[in-house]
Amino acid sequence: MTLRRFALAISLGLATAASTHVMAQSVLYVARPAIALSVSDRAASRQSPVEFIVTMPGGKTTTATAAPQMGGERAGTVHYPSDFGNAGMHVGDYSWTARIAGKVVMSGKFSYRPSKDGQLLFVPG
Repeated sequence: MTLRRFALAISLGLATAASTHVMAQSVLYVARPAIALSVSDRAASRQSPVEFIVTMPGGKTTTATAAPQMGGERAGTVHYPSDFGNAGMHVGDYSWTARIAGKVVMSGKFSYRPSKDGQLLFVPG
């Protein structure tokens, strides 16, 4: 009886090890360069939603809104490109503008440049 349990334990252990090995080989890892955009008004008791407009290298624009967090105590954050519906990641220069209630409160730039191995590199402006 103990020999049978031992054999069963070994076969279960091998099956677990084999499935772990297969699972490790089936994992796909993707890393994408991204930028987090957030603007807050330090003088305000409550933060407002902030609309971010990103202009891509070809002139096309895309928009996302950062909603305030913690009941308005903290500014929200959006991430380019994942929070922008029709965003693109192409080599070139990008510009962004932040608006609160239609008024431009801040702007900036960033770029994507090719690396030697063909990946895109994020370059802050």
